[in-house]
Amino acid sequence: MKLFDFPAFLESFPILLPYLPFTLGILGLSLVFSLSFGLFFAWCKLRKNKIVRNLIGFYVQIIQGTPFIVLLFVNYYGIPKLLREGFGIDITGWNKAFYMVLTLSAFGSARMSETMRSAYLAIPKGQTEAALSCGLSPFQAFFHIVMPQALYIALPNLGNLIISNLLETAVGFSIGVIDLVGNARNYNTRTYGVHILEVYVAIALIYWALSLLLAKLTQVLENRLGRHQGLTVSHEKKKGTAANV
Repeated sequence: MKLFDFPAFLESFPILLPYLPFTLGILGLSLVFSLSFGLFFAWCKLRKNKIVRNLIGFYVQIIQGTPFIVLLFVNYYGIPKLLREGFGIDITGWNKAFYMVLTLSAFGSARMSETMRSAYLAIPKGQTEAALSCGLSPFQAFFHIVMPQALYIALPNLGNLIISNLLETAVGFSIGVIDLVGNARNYNTRTYGVHILEVYVAIALIYWALSLLLAKLTQVLENRLGRHQGLTVSHEKKKGTAANV
């Protein structure tokens, strides 16, 4: 018996890859909601209203203090029961991917809100005051002055959070979502686990490649934002000056 069947490993990719778009779709939808609500929650935590700040802070603590898979089970089993017994609404026929998107969005928005809040606080208040004195509205000052700099500061952490969300999609099989891992599990069941090692090594390589791609895209975006704000140029000048010395 072979320790590792390389031909079976190669044959795993055509079986697994057709389910990659579905996995990326779950990730993409969750990122839209995570970023949107993460920015909103960060904005709420920066307001002077203590009630709003405390409510958002409590939400963030609850989400961050709960393991992702436990939060997924709470949503998957709790939401249908709540809607059925409390409002007479039956959603048992809904696609199970809905619960993955919902849980990833909640999980991601809580972490992204903290990342963006710390990035906002890193921008000197004098920049906003200077923009307002030049005639910009508060929204224009925020959108054109504060937001680009905050995004540049937060981008490395946001990239890590996006990769983390990608990896969390792997637990969707636990509620019956047929994505990369769910398909692999079904395939191993049909083949009695003959090539289970080869299949999961193939999945590991797919996730690894996707993580590298997302990290590279984050780096490219960070460089472009830095170039737009003159940060990359100044950094290169400093390197050149140090080399000349």
